[in-house]
Amino acid sequence: MGKGDVEVIKVELPKWLAERFRRYVAEKYGFRRGSLSKAIADMIERELKSRCDLTSGTVDAIVGLGLLSDYEWSGEDLVEALRRKYSLPDRC
Repeated sequence: MGKGDVEVIKVELPKWLAERFRRYVAEKYGFRRGSLSKAIADMIERELKSRCDLTSGTVDAIVGLGLLSDYEWSGEDLVEALRRKYSLPDRC
């Protein structure tokens, strides 16, 4: 990643959460320069990928979404019912 390939995003966190996150980063990524940025980037990528996987339209994604849902199926088209419930787009 070159200098032009990065963007600085400033956020505010509760102090307790920042301290807990720094401990997590130190344990998992070490004390090297850039560890905080790497940890944040990894977490964001993982979160966005998991969101995209849920809406990918594959059978596994549909079943997974159904299992995560509190929706009670009554014989209607489950895919459409879950899409309406979660307001999901047709594709990622």
